[in-house]
Amino acid sequence: MKVRQIGEHGWLRAVLPHLAAAARRRDVLVGPGDDAAVLASAGRPLVLTTDALREGVHFRSGWAPWPLLGRRAFRANASDLAAMGAVPRAALLALDVPPAMPVRALTAFVRGFAADARRHGAALVGGNVSRGARFGATVTLLGTLPGPAVTRDGARPGDTIFVTGRLGAAAFAVRALRAGRAGRLPLPPVRLRAGVRLASLASAMLDVSDGLVQDLGHLCRASHVAARLDLALVPCVPEAVRLGRAGRLVAATGGEDYELVFTVPAANLGRLARARLGCAVTPIGVIERGRSVRVVDAGRAVRVGRVGFDHLR
Repeated sequence: MKVRQIGEHGWLRAVLPHLAAAARRRDVLVGPGDDAAVLASAGRPLVLTTDALREGVHFRSGWAPWPLLGRRAFRANASDLAAMGAVPRAALLALDVPPAMPVRALTAFVRGFAADARRHGAALVGGNVSRGARFGATVTLLGTLPGPAVTRDGARPGDTIFVTGRLGAAAFAVRALRAGRAGRLPLPPVRLRAGVRLASLASAMLDVSDGLVQDLGHLCRASHVAARLDLALVPCVPEAVRLGRAGRLVAATGGEDYELVFTVPAANLGRLARARLGCAVTPIGVIERGRSVRVVDAGRAVRVGRVGFDHLR
């Protein structure tokens, strides 16, 4: 069955009972199905972020099952909250739906999103549906701060640069899929626990969504500093390691890793070593005086062409 056969409201009538049940929490006073959601305030600072997932931009048909795409949409936004030291509390989901889209696919996407949100402490409390030539989802997440917020602008010369997890899984999956080889988009990690605990240790932090080199550059500009990034130290997936420097460059510029890159002053390195973050962290460079990111390998400068993804280039 196609969406156009039951229409927007027919689909909403079918899916809303499942979403309403998932959103039954004390702090959700009004959930999906009304003109707006109503949440009880916890008295803590609120953190808001929004992002989009678009067919033809972030994925192509057949690259991943619809439930996994729904989970990716949630996790890409949760990564922004993690980079601030926040945790998700509620989500809004605005959908662009082609009328010929199968109902099963649309419902699988939304239920995948809602299930992953619930698993990580958030409720899907509302949204919108409109016609679109291609499928798209715009997500708004509301979070709270268990502790201090950490931003991009606190890095200082002498701070050590770290990154969580490993980079390159999404970049190499996309290369394989575009070439017609078998593959599937990986599910992004969730670094919410690490983000909360790093908020009191890191001088600056952001998530790696558009490529490590490019995103580290954003941190440097916000902090008015420079960075020396040692390519050989960047933790990469095995595909990147096998290709040597070329593979590591793909991992460092490919994007959609949703790991955290952060800086730590010398005084906090001991506390970082003892912190239980739930993931590996690797030192990959140092903050310097200046305004740019220098990529080196075995002490020699590495020329980097495209430093990351840009939606408008």
